[in-house]
Amino acid sequence: MNHKERVIASINMEEPDRVPWCAYFGFAPSLYKKLCAHFGVRVHLVDNDFPELYKKLNFDIIISNPRSPIGFPKLLPDGSYQDHFGVTYMNFNGYSERPIKHPLMNFNVEDLENYEFPNPEIMLLDSVDSCINKYGDMYAIMSGFGYTLFERAWTLRGFTQSLKDFYINPPFMEKMLDKITTYDIELTKLIVEKPLDIFWIGDDYSDQKGMLMSPSIWRKFIKPRLAKIVDIPRKKGIPVFLHCDGNPTDILNDLIEIGITILNPVQPLAIDPKYVKENFGDELCLFGTIDIQRTLPFGTSRDVEKEIITRMETCGHNGGLILSPTHSVPPDVPVANIITLVKAIQKYGQYPTFS
Repeated sequence: MNHKERVIASINMEEPDRVPWCAYFGFAPSLYKKLCAHFGVRVHLVDNDFPELYKKLNFDIIISNPRSPIGFPKLLPDGSYQDHFGVTYMNFNGYSERPIKHPLMNFNVEDLENYEFPNPEIMLLDSVDSCINKYGDMYAIMSGFGYTLFERAWTLRGFTQSLKDFYINPPFMEKMLDKITTYDIELTKLIVEKPLDIFWIGDDYSDQKGMLMSPSIWRKFIKPRLAKIVDIPRKKGIPVFLHCDGNPTDILNDLIEIGITILNPVQPLAIDPKYVKENFGDELCLFGTIDIQRTLPFGTSRDVEKEIITRMETCGHNGGLILSPTHSVPPDVPVANIITLVKAIQKYGQYPTFS
């Protein structure tokens, strides 16, 4: 099997020759540089559809997303930067960002008419085309976007205020989410014109203990709008991947109902991958499951090996498993543990796994 065939088999709940894998969120820049030095390959810290390092690591999936419009993100004098929605972010630790200014923080529902959402057509999709043309025959190509509904709402409005709005200002939340949905639908239509293997969206509805909002609130405000977005790639036969951190157990049946077929990241310290496989594995492909909170940064090489063995034994049967660290791999992860991870996937990720 080539890389693409391996991924498609897993999504279709079939056993490939080897479990597919990639680092969906990549590596912290300092770790990325160390890995490049280890493998003797060039460093690409700007947009690159498939860095040489990823080939060395034998990834099966290439992620190529729409890029920000020309002129964005806009660097500001204090070192922060602003996106094309007008949200200001600050990078705090060298590899992650946090919004620090929210353009709709002090708006009321009438003010929303004065906020102009960006035109999705200004997003740059040329890198997606290039990636498909160069690698689409051999590798599975995935494209999409994050900050889909709730995350876009709270970056625009503020996290605490957005949670309050669900309860004390539902007209504002309804109208804001409708505008976000309109934007997302148009961007989704542009992306799925491309011959993709996977369409992805990202929206965190949970933390490690459970939902950030009640399931009933999610079903009222988020589910019907998410369904409209998901329906676009579904009609084209493109599998839909949802990135949702934490423990979204309470809404997994809802996600399946609206057409999500791939769940990411299935954090082992938040939700047991074995539980997800046993209860939802006929309809959800698990993408992720490799712990970045304990095993990769603090575990021994044997711990890393054991995690791969456990995933294959508990989640690998009948396909439906794509391995990946559960988020961007942090800078304190030893290079040796990444090397062990790659070797363990090659050694223990072979099918058939069970006698």
